[in-house]
Amino acid sequence: MRIITEAELREQYKKAEFTSYELPADCRLTPAASQFLSERRIQVITPGVPSPKSGKPYPKTSGAVQEENYPPPGVGGKKPEHMTHLRGTTLVVKNHPRIKFRGKLDSFEAVLITAIIDVESLGYYELGRDLRDVLEYVRQILAAEVKEEPLAALVFRGWSQEEIHQFSHYPKKHFGVGHLLPNPGQGKIMAQLNILRTQVRELELMAMDAFYVGEGKVEREDIIQALNRLSSLIYVLMVQLAAGKYHIGS
Repeated sequence: MRIITEAELREQYKKAEFTSYELPADCRLTPAASQFLSERRIQVITPGVPSPKSGKPYPKTSGAVQEENYPPPGVGGKKPEHMTHLRGTTLVVKNHPRIKFRGKLDSFEAVLITAIIDVESLGYYELGRDLRDVLEYVRQILAAEVKEEPLAALVFRGWSQEEIHQFSHYPKKHFGVGHLLPNPGQGKIMAQLNILRTQVRELELMAMDAFYVGEGKVEREDIIQALNRLSSLIYVLMVQLAAGKYHIGS
């Protein structure tokens, strides 16, 4: 099955605008491509599938969710309670993979804010500042996803994404501390950081559900890579805590 992307549709539309699009046999649209058509009110014609105007049921889809296959929202423009805005006027059901991803980002931000309060209340102000930088980047991820804009690469203390990756893989070489196996004896702050690390790993999985389009291809590879590096960064913070970089009162 061939995947038709938003970029492919944009190129076609730029050459000659169209009001309907016939989906080739054995092809499917990525969520972004589907949204592109929906926002321009371009009717998608699927061979062998009745037109929505016929009054027949909408077809079920497999693979990536295609927003244009949902029935028109409500009567008189009222939004049904089971649907929400994906972008602009585009509505999707509330368990759409991208909506789930946004919800998980929201949950992670809440956990992160709680961790910052706990860390700073115990006097670890430098670690608190570092976690505030993480919070700022998490908000950049959400903004880039919602607005469908490119996400800037994660940069922390001047470290590149590749350096963060290397630090997390070889902590003994860079910080004098071997790989950590979390345990209760490491204390509350380390436990808080480990919770954050595992939450980001779950975010990675949610991102794959939201942006995987099949055949080994993904949309928003920038977001998926950023989350991978973010989990590595939080692990590096754990290593630095174990190495004695962070001190109470500093």
